[in-house]
Amino acid sequence: MNKKLISFILTGFFILSSSTSIFANSIVTESKKEMMLAKGVTYKNVYSLTESGIQNINLVYVDLNNPDIKLDLLFNKQGFHTTQKVSDMVKNDSLDPNNGDILAAINADFFSMSNPAFSLGPMVKDGKVLSNPHYQPNKYSTFLFDKNKNTFFTYVKPDVSISDLTKNTQLPIAAINKPSKNYANIVMYTNEYFKNSPGANNTYYDLTEVVVIDNIVTDVRYGQPSVAIPNNGYVLLAAGNNGITLRNSLSVGDELKLNSAFSLDYANNIDLAVGGGSLILKDGQLYPPTQKVPGKSQRSALGVTYDNKLILFTTDGRLPNVIGMQETDVANYMKSLGCKDAMLFDGGGSTELIVNDNIVNNLVGGTERRIVDSLAVKSTGEKGEFSSIQAFIDKDFGYVNDKFKLTVNTFDSDLDPLNIPIGNMSFSVSGINGTFDKNIFTPTSSGEGIIHVKYKDKDASIPITIVGKSSTDPNLVDELGKEGINIAFLSDMNQVSTLLDNLVHIKYRDDINQNANNLFLLSNSNAGFEQELNKPHYNFKGSYSSQTVDNNLIVNLNSSNGGFFKSQGQWDFLRNSINTKADNIFIVLNSKESLKIKEEAYEFKRTLHETSKNKNVYVIYRGDAFNQTLEDNVRFISIPDYKDVYKNNFLNDYKYLMVNINGKDIKYTYKKVFN
Repeated sequence: MNKKLISFILTGFFILSSSTSIFANSIVTESKKEMMLAKGVTYKNVYSLTESGIQNINLVYVDLNNPDIKLDLLFNKQGFHTTQKVSDMVKNDSLDPNNGDILAAINADFFSMSNPAFSLGPMVKDGKVLSNPHYQPNKYSTFLFDKNKNTFFTYVKPDVSISDLTKNTQLPIAAINKPSKNYANIVMYTNEYFKNSPGANNTYYDLTEVVVIDNIVTDVRYGQPSVAIPNNGYVLLAAGNNGITLRNSLSVGDELKLNSAFSLDYANNIDLAVGGGSLILKDGQLYPPTQKVPGKSQRSALGVTYDNKLILFTTDGRLPNVIGMQETDVANYMKSLGCKDAMLFDGGGSTELIVNDNIVNNLVGGTERRIVDSLAVKSTGEKGEFSSIQAFIDKDFGYVNDKFKLTVNTFDSDLDPLNIPIGNMSFSVSGINGTFDKNIFTPTSSGEGIIHVKYKDKDASIPITIVGKSSTDPNLVDELGKEGINIAFLSDMNQVSTLLDNLVHIKYRDDINQNANNLFLLSNSNAGFEQELNKPHYNFKGSYSSQTVDNNLIVNLNSSNGGFFKSQGQWDFLRNSINTKADNIFIVLNSKESLKIKEEAYEFKRTLHETSKNKNVYVIYRGDAFNQTLEDNVRFISIPDYKDVYKNNFLNDYKYLMVNINGKDIKYTYKKVFN
């Protein structure tokens, strides 16, 4: 095995930051994660927080030149007339070890939500035709994969017929495994769709059913009960006039041949076919949509590159703060990945991608939709002895007592995946302390650590950063020193109407005028309060800004509407601002709204943690009480609006935040207005 490959396996899940992407200059933060599933099969996640919202893209790259990789069509094994969750399709298929290991599965064709359900487009599995293309030509596209591993993205003709080789006649049929209302048209059923034919009843007493086994008619049934549909055959059925046509056209002993676009146009060489929506790329060029599903939404798609790599694609959508994509967005993105041809699968609530038994995209409503079919990528190579290990972690930054999930993949020398139980592996950590419950790590101390995963003589290492939290801060004191400067911080002083409140406001101003060098107000709405102040003061109301006081940087950020990202340029402003020569940085949040997107809050905390390695970092925000949290060298201090200050103790409750700065030495107190 070459050194680059070994390095990749040991490193596992890469986490990268980027300032550029297809979303131009609107990027706040972007991470790219990558994990090998088998030789030639790679899973990638691209998470972008932009000033317009989130784009979360999941991709699976499949090298079709690998002989141990197989594409397969999954559906409900009890009959795909009944829809099923993709996870259940994967689970049920995996019960048979001879089927190979499913590395990934994606939702596929559009389908009728009727009862019975059916696929709108074609289905071919292991060369057997299970559904014909949609009756409207050139509207719903098809992906075809032949026995020589060639791919075709095209529109397939819907025509299906039966040739009677014995009588040298031809019989058109309406559909394969697509029910006809009142059995008016001739339809073929296989036992992948129904296990038994419908049979005649009081309503459809004249139903004709022709049983075919190994291409030979074995029975012509009229007005008879249900019959089992053979594994190696099918049943043709119709009522009314077409039932008469069926009875008059076929006889027991006739040799039949199914004619479809797959056999006529591709010389019986198609191994797999599955339908979808519009073609979006053809020969490297954008293709005009033929089946439009407008709006920015979650999407799933399939594409192939010039070097014969298949790409499974999903993007999230229709979730809070998530952008989604239009059809043309998907086309341009797939083209940027190097795709030659591409098509859409069913999107919206059907969008789903499973990788190593885990759903990797975010589902609308948090639940899977039941669908008709999905496309699976399988590893079918014969398993060898254990050779290498790969490990990754769900997040590499967090807090003491958080839970971190480790995923471990093992491979033989040919990089075929091995299903080695997690309990057979050993886990340890260095640099920090923590405990393991199988593959769940709980840190009990802070610092820079390395998690070690070992099986036999191979191991993998994962760096991790853990931050400690405490409500006890040695910089919080009762009395401030006399040296240096004092900066006061107040939240909204609110408009007041009572005599008592006016007197309290006067006391606040007098105390600040006497003791503070500067005052910063967190989004003050009471202009009258500021008029009587005789010290420099700044009202951090509205958008982002900054001030410098004696080489101390005070940065104002706006999180209204639940995020920094919604104010254009604010993240760039923050990053540029904290890249300062000042030793002390105070970040003021002028909104009571917290960051609602966990990934943005994560990036904010991580950015501050990195900055605090050589600077003092204080975050002062509007809260409901005077509280402080120490996260290593980052301090989060909450101060309430005036209307929220007084609780039950007149003399003790009225106070404000006062910070004393003497070079790099900082102390702070909640200074009482009434001493």
